[in-house]
Amino acid sequence: MKKLNLLIALILFISSALLISSCKKTDNDPIPIPPTEAEIIENNIQALLDSIIENTHVPGLVAGVWAPDEGIDFVYTAGVSDLETQAPMSEEMVFRIASNTKTFAITVLLQLVDEGELSLDDKLSQYLSDFPRGDEVTIEMLTNMRSGIYNYVESMEFWQFVFLENPTYFWTVDEIIDFTLEHHPGDLYYFDPGTDFHYSNTNTIIIEYIIEKVTGKSLESLVNERIIIPLSLEKTIYLIGGTEIPGYHSKAYYFVDYDEEFPELSEYLDYSFARAAGGMISDIFDLKTYVQALTGDYFLTPSLQTKRMDGHSTSSTSVITYGMGMLIYNDFYGHNGGAPGYTSLMMHSPERNCTIVIWYNSYLGDADPTQLLFVIPQMIYPDF
Repeated sequence: MKKLNLLIALILFISSALLISSCKKTDNDPIPIPPTEAEIIENNIQALLDSIIENTHVPGLVAGVWAPDEGIDFVYTAGVSDLETQAPMSEEMVFRIASNTKTFAITVLLQLVDEGELSLDDKLSQYLSDFPRGDEVTIEMLTNMRSGIYNYVESMEFWQFVFLENPTYFWTVDEIIDFTLEHHPGDLYYFDPGTDFHYSNTNTIIIEYIIEKVTGKSLESLVNERIIIPLSLEKTIYLIGGTEIPGYHSKAYYFVDYDEEFPELSEYLDYSFARAAGGMISDIFDLKTYVQALTGDYFLTPSLQTKRMDGHSTSSTSVITYGMGMLIYNDFYGHNGGAPGYTSLMMHSPERNCTIVIWYNSYLGDADPTQLLFVIPQMIYPDF
């Protein structure tokens, strides 16, 4: 954050110097037209994005920032989509949206709650009778990451198998749940259910299991019927599995650490390992439409939507809170995502009518689009 704040100060200084120099003229020069406030903001955002490509190992990025009340309609690409060919990034590319997928699955679940098909107070044991301590875990705890259940992707055995032994293996929901039960270190629970927060992909895999058990339909078909088709999301696909990314897409690089020898990852793994926790693809324009609907009154009754957007603390030091499948920072709501080779952020502020969607074709621990959530709104709104 200190590095980003220093960078913003430098950008603002440079843009001010450019503005001053642009006003210098001779007697024969036409009177310069000063940039609008929106143009200054967009130039500053562009400089910030360019600096990410210049100063980190992120190969490429695509960003959209829309704040119509401030006159901002900003779509920008930087860097390359392919390190070998140096082909540029394109705003038309689709990408793996990773954990943004959770918001789709949990939206379907909450619609079923609205329809009386299940209750947030239902116990996990009603759906998985043999799950340890399942009578202490509620559906609501699964949605807001307060169940305490072990996160299967924190298992080294899992990544050993996925990356090195069988990257094209097709995982079923039952197999992921069984793996979690068999490969957790020590206790299956990080804490007593409902007493704390721990982000766990296992929660959303269990939600997929519950949705399909209650409805008798696949989550893929329900996401299509209830979200993708009604919103006309033309480039958004719920992938059950497979390695392929259907459509025009970039290559994808790195997984946590920068390593030039690490394999290119866009179509390396079978994404059945992620499913409801992170298996979908989309583009920035579909996610713009979706996150605006997600944070409005489109999907749920007002009372359940209000409950969904009521965030719980994620840690004693974080300014981010978490609702029911909802990442919250100040008055921005949405989610982020990280999968091998891709990271992303989709956020919308209903109060400010501002939407931010950004993705990188890399997964690096020190360069994540979520960091920009703390910066870009400050560049637009003096009171943020």
